[in-house]
Amino acid sequence: MPGFTEWVNTLGPWAPVAFVVGYIVATVCMMPAFLLTIAGGAVFGMLKGSVLVLIGSTIGAAIAFTLGRTVLRSWVAAQIAKNQTLQIVDRVVGQEGLKLMFLLRLSGIAPFVLTNYAMGVTSVSLTHFLLALLGMLPTIATYTAVGQSGAQTPGAGAIPSWILWMGISAAVILAVTITRIVQKALREAQMRHDMERLAEMR
Repeated sequence: MPGFTEWVNTLGPWAPVAFVVGYIVATVCMMPAFLLTIAGGAVFGMLKGSVLVLIGSTIGAAIAFTLGRTVLRSWVAAQIAKNQTLQIVDRVVGQEGLKLMFLLRLSGIAPFVLTNYAMGVTSVSLTHFLLALLGMLPTIATYTAVGQSGAQTPGAGAIPSWILWMGISAAVILAVTITRIVQKALREAQMRHDMERLAEMR
């Protein structure tokens, strides 16, 4: 989003506020949030950019969660029906809500913007929903590092390319590993859920 990045750069002390508001709007409107995360690293650097992204994504996610639980409940239910992972989460998240949501955020196996709305339809509490957002921190840090590296010219404060790519490689390996853990956890939770349902029917 080069246009947005250039605009934010012109706002001086208001730039962080404008960025957070833009991130909230993007999250609620289900726009590609990762592009803004990279932009945050380019404009503010990895550390400050990560903090601003976490603030914007948390507020935006909370709004989407609330909308999914209220006025958009029917629409969200229809979207869940189209996503197999979210269907499973919808059935089992009440049992291990915080754990499963944290793993989902850590792995990125389910789309961030849609998951915000989908969790509103489940029985999970808003507190657990917000705590699970901390699972996004490794991904946020990786994307903001990419943004910072792309914005810097060689010289003072630049991240050496080998460190950047080592970090990205580690993040990819972690994501693949966590994804497998999440898939296993979802299967086990689904099995427990099905066994409980069978026991209730007897």
